[in-house]
Amino acid sequence: MNPSTITQIISFFIYWLLQVLLFRNVALFDTAFCFVYVGFLLLLPLEISLTALLLLGFGMGLAVDIFYDTAGVHAATMVIIAFIRPSLIQFLRPSGGYEAIEKPTLSKLGFNWFVMYAGITLLLHHSILFLIQGSNFLLWFSNFFVILASTFLSLFVLVIGQFLFYRSK
Repeated sequence: MNPSTITQIISFFIYWLLQVLLFRNVALFDTAFCFVYVGFLLLLPLEISLTALLLLGFGMGLAVDIFYDTAGVHAATMVIIAFIRPSLIQFLRPSGGYEAIEKPTLSKLGFNWFVMYAGITLLLHHSILFLIQGSNFLLWFSNFFVILASTFLSLFVLVIGQFLFYRSK
């Protein structure tokens, strides 16, 4: 196993443990829910294959589903996000490209790029998640504030994590 693979395995377990042990019970005013486990998918290397991305997204979602007792909701959502990620990264491609950048972190691509990337991904994730949980598109409109509040809370926590653990060298 190369060091990158070991780092990804450790990262998987850190995000999973943070989600199920710490952030599972975080709900601000029963409106904003924090889903930091999406950060694992956000920060995977840019050159990862789609197959690996889909499998890792499914694995993380399933691991969260086991502790949330949600019967595949998080797994389905993460697979959809994993499928969309390469297109989103291509859409947000900076003018200089991604040369010499292995992971899409705040320190390497800048605050604005990272917030746009993470914000769009989290908004899509939360919209899909709450739509699947509600099982009705009409409930999406009543959950709109919950989706936005959860997106902002999750984004805030992920950005703080970027500042704490992915500093420029």
